[in-house]
Amino acid sequence: MQQVIRFLFGWLGLTVLLVAAPVPVSAQAGQEKTSSTPFSAPRLNAFVRQLVEQSGAPGVQAVLVKDGKIVWSGNYGDAVLDSPGPRRPMRDDSLILIASTSKILVPIAVLQQMEKGKLSLDDDINKYLPFSVRNPGWPDIPITWRMLLTHTSSIDNRTEEFTNSIYVFGREHPVTFDDYMENRLRANGRYNDSKVFRPGKPGTERIYSDDGICLAAYALEHIVHESFADYVQQEIFKPLKMESTSYFLARLPVDRLSVGYVVDRKPNGAFAYLSAPASLQHKPVGGSVLDNETSMPDYPAGRVYTTASEYAHLMMVFLNGGTLDGARILSQSSINLMMMPSGYRNLDGWNQGLGLHGPVDLHGHQLWGHDGQEPGNASAFFFNPETRLGAFAISNGNYPDFSMNYALLDLDLHLMSWFENSD
Repeated sequence: MQQVIRFLFGWLGLTVLLVAAPVPVSAQAGQEKTSSTPFSAPRLNAFVRQLVEQSGAPGVQAVLVKDGKIVWSGNYGDAVLDSPGPRRPMRDDSLILIASTSKILVPIAVLQQMEKGKLSLDDDINKYLPFSVRNPGWPDIPITWRMLLTHTSSIDNRTEEFTNSIYVFGREHPVTFDDYMENRLRANGRYNDSKVFRPGKPGTERIYSDDGICLAAYALEHIVHESFADYVQQEIFKPLKMESTSYFLARLPVDRLSVGYVVDRKPNGAFAYLSAPASLQHKPVGGSVLDNETSMPDYPAGRVYTTASEYAHLMMVFLNGGTLDGARILSQSSINLMMMPSGYRNLDGWNQGLGLHGPVDLHGHQLWGHDGQEPGNASAFFFNPETRLGAFAISNGNYPDFSMNYALLDLDLHLMSWFENSD
């Protein structure tokens, strides 16, 4: 039976049709693992490899979760290119920065404490802070946990100029998370400015906000009396056996780190690559792999290094009613709460839940998850609670306009469609 899947790569102007005949490719073969699920593994691998090659991604990891377990994974391209070198292929254990897909951990941690009776989602966040946070245009309107997790707090997203100004390279950031938060959101803090808040009333509009999510993580620290990173390590990473996942470079083996690249598509169709530090600083690539890693003080918003297969443990939790291998992370009711539409949408029509958001899939079903993007890295983590399917794709590459996310989202959609149609 002929199966046809249309891959919409609108931003590259490409349309690929998958048919019963094998897909001819010239790219380096991807590493691949499958379960016993009967389907044409070579055909799927060839199809994905072609899409990765056409996207310009230096490397990609991808996994497919079905019925709460990983049934397929593939690795394509390179984790490190000749610059800074030495070239190293993408492997199952290559560690990639997943950017804002890291944010999923914040609502999970908040809801764990809600289940223990330590907070209510509609509490004033100031109840849990050592200083007051209020929109100066609306000083009498409390900012709540729910507002922070649905991006409706009126705390604006940072400007690109400010974000780029606080990157450091090749080491942990000298500014601690707590210091950053206090000086970003406390009046007269050294990172505070007139652009921290939007003029609209808190709770009335969705404005995606790194600082808003970080404020929830910072407030949580004052409930659990430890750093957010230590809490996540103990309460999420450890029970889920996410042993290679970390917020901090110092805890990771350098020989497994990938390098993030900003991709330039030339008029002749060829691709050129600059490591993220070289692109941000406008200087030649140099140094070691570690020298070409980026660091930020607001780690809960986007600094998780992981592998696709390991971070997919979180997807299995969502699809297994909150548990994995006997470890309960959340109740089913909390998971349902995360997937409940808030009434607010992204500009492109995606639904916003509690810490999760998502589009519809190729068959019109609502997906939930998160995507991430920054110079040199992109990720897309989405699942369908109805079909119990999910896919997670990560790349160590991104375009200056951050459009690699579209490629990874389309890859997720078509992986889920493939397995929804397989026995």
